[in-house]
Amino acid sequence: MKSIKDFSLVAGAMTKALAKKISFHPSSDDMSDILKKYPQLVVALNHGPMLGPLASTITLNKLYMESGGEERKPIAIMWRLFYQIPLYKYAIQYITQVDRGLNFDEFLEKMENEGFTDLFVKPEGENSNYGNGLDIEPFLSPRFVEFSLRLNVPILVLVHKGSENWAKTIPVSNKLDRVLSKLPKKSFDRIKETRLLSIPTLLKRLKELKVMYKLYHPEITMADLPSDLEQRKALLSQESDKVRRLMQSMIDELKQS
Repeated sequence: MKSIKDFSLVAGAMTKALAKKISFHPSSDDMSDILKKYPQLVVALNHGPMLGPLASTITLNKLYMESGGEERKPIAIMWRLFYQIPLYKYAIQYITQVDRGLNFDEFLEKMENEGFTDLFVKPEGENSNYGNGLDIEPFLSPRFVEFSLRLNVPILVLVHKGSENWAKTIPVSNKLDRVLSKLPKKSFDRIKETRLLSIPTLLKRLKELKVMYKLYHPEITMADLPSDLEQRKALLSQESDKVRRLMQSMIDELKQS
C-alpha cells in the first residue's frame, strides 16, 4: 500500500512535464485543517477530457504534500475495462492501488478494513467524453454519496481548469447517427444529447493549472435512505445533483479568475 509521499517522485516528474504552475483558488477551504480533522475522505473530482485525470493526479499529490497529508493512503475508482488493456493496466493498477475493477462493496471493505484513507472518484466517468472538457457533465452514478454516508465522512469536492486544452471538441452531425447507433446505448444517447465529442490531442505543458476545492457535508444520513432500491437511488441522485451544482459553480469561479 503506497502513501501520497510514495507517489510524489513520479507525480513531481509529471508536474514538471505537464504544468508550469499549479495555483489554488483563495476561496478554497483550509486543506491542512481538513486533513487533521478527517482521517478519511471521499474525494469527488471533475474529470475534464479523456486525459484530464493526469491533471487530477498531479494536483492531488501537490495539495496533500503541502498540507500535511503525505502519509495518507489513497485508493481510486476507475473504469474497470482499463484493467483489461495489456501493459496499460499496470499503470492503472499503480495509480489506483487495486489490481482489477472492484464493485461498491469491495471498495467499501478496503476503506473500512485495509487502512486506506481517501477514496478518489470522478462521478462524470465516460460522460466527460461527450462535452467541452470543462463544464461538469451528468454523473454516471450517485453512489459516491453512499460511500460518504456509509463511512460517515464528508466529501472533498475538487475541480481543476486547464486540462480542457488537452482535447479538441468537435460537433457531431445527426447524419452520422446510423453509424454511431452501433456504439453502446449509453454512449449513443449522450452523443444525441450533446452533439459533441471530445478528442484527445497531444499533451502540451500548461501555463497554469487552476484548482479549487470545498468540503461538502451531505444533507442526508444513512437513516434517511429507503430500503426500496429505486427510491434509494432517487434520493442519492438528488444529493449528488447538489455536488454537481457545487462543482459547476466552482468551475465558473475558476473561469473568471
